[in-house]
Amino acid sequence: MKRLAAMRMLLGGFAAALLLAGCGGGGETPQSQGPAPSGPVSVLAWTPPASYKDNAPLDPARDLDYYEIYVRHDSNFTDSDQPVIQIAAVAAATSPDGRTVAGSPVTEFTLELIPSLPAGNQLFVSMRAVGVDHQKSGFMDPVLWERS
Repeated sequence: MKRLAAMRMLLGGFAAALLLAGCGGGGETPQSQGPAPSGPVSVLAWTPPASYKDNAPLDPARDLDYYEIYVRHDSNFTDSDQPVIQIAAVAAATSPDGRTVAGSPVTEFTLELIPSLPAGNQLFVSMRAVGVDHQKSGFMDPVLWERS
């Protein structure tokens, strides 16, 4: 099954944005890997895919395992690049009554939580979706991250 491998166009169409916020770090999120940043933060946000390239329905909670985030000095991401972090595609969320736990699709990540970043003020960020069958999508269109 090559559906996830064929999702390149779908991921390229992600509503991905690099949002720069001028406020402090706030609380930790379920996917955080360390303490919350104390200064300005950069958040990579996206909309999980709802269908494969062939328009077959895709349920992110069932069909996706995690996302891989990649960071480089240029926008030429290749299959030989290694992800700097993996983020679960679904985070556990407790119901308002506290009795059940359901999966909630992950749609953003604070980039400052990446433990080891290349030096430099201008970096490019991309991501891939990885299915429960371990097939990877193509790279999302790179986004320029201007760090302060």
